[in-house]
Amino acid sequence: MKLKSIVAMTILAGIHAATPGHAQIAGSEQEFRQLSAALKADDAERRSAIATCIRQGIGENPTGAAEFMGVPVDKAAEAWCTRMTNGIADGKLTLVDVTALDKGTVTPAARGVLTTMSEGK
Repeated sequence: MKLKSIVAMTILAGIHAATPGHAQIAGSEQEFRQLSAALKADDAERRSAIATCIRQGIGENPTGAAEFMGVPVDKAAEAWCTRMTNGIADGKLTLVDVTALDKGTVTPAARGVLTTMSEGK
């Protein structure tokens, strides 16, 4: 899978999903590992994925997400997108963690990523 298509899949699949019901980020653990490796290998692509996620927003409850992450509401999308993307790139989040978030469940790994600053966000 090419890097651009992996990042596009990430953006379209909704790593920024703050509410349940969004599409799955990857079809298999192998695709997810490729996604993680691609985001880790190319900082420009990682920044692009974060920027696109921020533009798309984080769902219908930014207040709840902001409270959970300990950030102001106006910084919730930036924090969510940065922390999720970096968590995936750094191998701190697995496909299981991201899929659980998509279904409304916060795993211990996701809690750790989402409640810890990433790149000052």
